[in-house]
Amino acid sequence: MLARCPSCRNTFSTDRTGPQDCPVCKKPLVVPDAPGVVPTGAQPFLQPGADSSVEQGTPWERRAELGAWRAYWETVVQAVFEPGQLFRSTRLDRGAAQTGFAVLTVGGAWFVGQMLDRFFLRQWTQPLFEKLGGSGAMGPLWQKMAAASRDTSVRAIILLAVLTPLAVLIGLYLNAAVTHLAAVLLGQAKRGFDATFAACAYACAPLLLLAIPGCGSIVGTAWTIVLTGVGLKETHRIGPGGAAAAVIAPYVLLCCAVCALGLLLGMAARGLPQ
Repeated sequence: MLARCPSCRNTFSTDRTGPQDCPVCKKPLVVPDAPGVVPTGAQPFLQPGADSSVEQGTPWERRAELGAWRAYWETVVQAVFEPGQLFRSTRLDRGAAQTGFAVLTVGGAWFVGQMLDRFFLRQWTQPLFEKLGGSGAMGPLWQKMAAASRDTSVRAIILLAVLTPLAVLIGLYLNAAVTHLAAVLLGQAKRGFDATFAACAYACAPLLLLAIPGCGSIVGTAWTIVLTGVGLKETHRIGPGGAAAAVIAPYVLLCCAVCALGLLLGMAARGLPQ
């Protein structure tokens, strides 16, 4: 029969039930009788209150059972208030569902925020862009931003609606790839890219704040970074220090790269003839 170790998550073959040691990590475990055996390639569904060491699936991954709206709302609430529980229950074979959650959350909130800004807030932002575009080296850029804020045509709205999900999808995979690379370099990628991707996807829940123009993007982004660290800790079964390092490392490297670029540009400017 096949059984799975709750500590290292490896599946192994055994000819008996009851207490024994995992042949991979050597930690003690209890192999249940035949009804609890894990078949090849499958993960058991657990009712609430069951062993949390086995992924039962997030509410969004069980939306066929719960209903789409209820599943989505419960996933968002868990991500915000009980992220540890959410990420512990995440299944690593549900990448498509996790992608859909992130695209729906970020894309929908971003589109709503853009519509609010274009139709209700542009009466304040547009004069500011036009004033800034009156002079200075950045004038042309501000003028273009002012022109874009005036464009409320059906064509512009349709184009935004079409391109937003694609941009979110690219950003999601890029973020997961960079985060996973940092985790690999730091020796924290214990369960592969799928675990990192799941953490990055569900950590997007606070980006619902993108629907609030202005401060919503700042608060949502900061919250997402924190949740990504929590997600890596739970999905990879690593310590909080390693998870935090894997999340922060790309931002530290980016900051160093920007500082180095600024220093090089400054040195080059000094070398130019007056």
